[in-house]
Amino acid sequence: MTEQAIFTASLSSPPVSRWLGFFPEFRQDSLGFLLRCHSYGDVVKLPMGRMAELLFRQQDFAMYLLNNPADVKHVLVTNQHHYTKNPVPPVEARIFGKGVLHTEGETHHHQRRLFLPFFHGDHVASYTSLITEKASALVASWHNGATVDIEREMTTLTLSVIWRLLFGQDVSSDAAQIAEAVTTGQHLITKQYNSLLAWITPLWVPTARHREFSRGQEFMDGRITGMIQNRRAGHHGDQDVLALLLAATNEAGQPLNDKEIRDELVTFLLAGHETMANALTWTWFLLSQSQTVRARLAHELETVLGNRLPTAADVPRLVYTKMVWDEALRLYPPAWLLHSRVGHAEDRLPSGALLPPGAIVFISPWSMHRNARWFPDPNRFDPDRFSPEAKQARPAFSYIPFGGGGRRCLGESFAELEGLLIIATLASKVRLRLVDGQAILPNPLFTLRPNIPVHMTIESVATPERYPTTV
Repeated sequence: MTEQAIFTASLSSPPVSRWLGFFPEFRQDSLGFLLRCHSYGDVVKLPMGRMAELLFRQQDFAMYLLNNPADVKHVLVTNQHHYTKNPVPPVEARIFGKGVLHTEGETHHHQRRLFLPFFHGDHVASYTSLITEKASALVASWHNGATVDIEREMTTLTLSVIWRLLFGQDVSSDAAQIAEAVTTGQHLITKQYNSLLAWITPLWVPTARHREFSRGQEFMDGRITGMIQNRRAGHHGDQDVLALLLAATNEAGQPLNDKEIRDELVTFLLAGHETMANALTWTWFLLSQSQTVRARLAHELETVLGNRLPTAADVPRLVYTKMVWDEALRLYPPAWLLHSRVGHAEDRLPSGALLPPGAIVFISPWSMHRNARWFPDPNRFDPDRFSPEAKQARPAFSYIPFGGGGRRCLGESFAELEGLLIIATLASKVRLRLVDGQAILPNPLFTLRPNIPVHMTIESVATPERYPTTV
């Protein structure tokens, strides 16, 4: 911690609109804006503008973007009880309800304790055969030379895995409608975050986007509620998450009602497939750009697996595969922006900034991961950044794809297992080559998606590389 406190009045700020604050530039280019803020120091003051000051009756109303890992650790871990999550827009609240993603205090701690065993340790390892079975079936359905939309393929794959874990059955023909409902929700959440008018417009106002969103949510809720009621009627399933929830109690010791179970299931459904599909899509995109990385990955998979599918025992030996996965999450973290936090009282950060009571704190994995202070030449795809030596040399909390502290993603262990098994299963059989002429850029919706469909050509690993790259 610095010896002298730095008051917010002396913190650097980017040029912003007097009336609208930083919102216009952030809305126009969110990812670029965050990177440009690196030049303004460890804590960047982001004025919210005169209009927000009048609306909320608060002078010098601002958010504070953290660019220093020590400050991030302070907010997420060391002093995490000093902060609570900022209110979320109505669409996000409607989708997730009071699931573990949005609750606070004892309710949140109780939910985490309930789910922790299901997504860690031996329980996670038991999902290996399901993941490799689904991934193997997908790659068997592909044909050498065919072109696929890899984001759609990864969405279908990860949805089939999480649906089986949640409900003990296959998602079948509902997959397309669920994916469409998720996409509609993402666009509307982003619109509400970027527009005060969209935020305050009630969802019952019959705009085209509201009607589309409501249809998608009604479909998902109908499917999930139907399965809850069917299970309550005595139709028993496997030891899936639904069974866990039906046997669980809330923090008051009462059985969970249908709404509480629905909120948890939707939270895990979206967190367990949509973010994973994004992460895998970006991984295949990055691999298509580097022959050197592909060759090293192929060598490891041949050495460890030969011609068989990976098992849980193989995962610790997939060292380079894990480095590839970690580097993909660095460059394209699905959770590119963490939910903002609100401080209860004055708080002095390790970098010296003295935040006032009610300060809204802004933490972005995208910004942290592409900061040249922690990752030299940050835009370059280089899995060697995650060698043991390289990781040891970096400060903790410079890499936060799953957040940190008491709100760290519950499914991190499962996500890593699923990611590594899918990469190993697919990459040991095929290469995925990006179709020429596509300008693939990240689109910062609720999660970090590609801006357009990512079309890739399938090549058997037995086929010589026809389009080698020099990277």
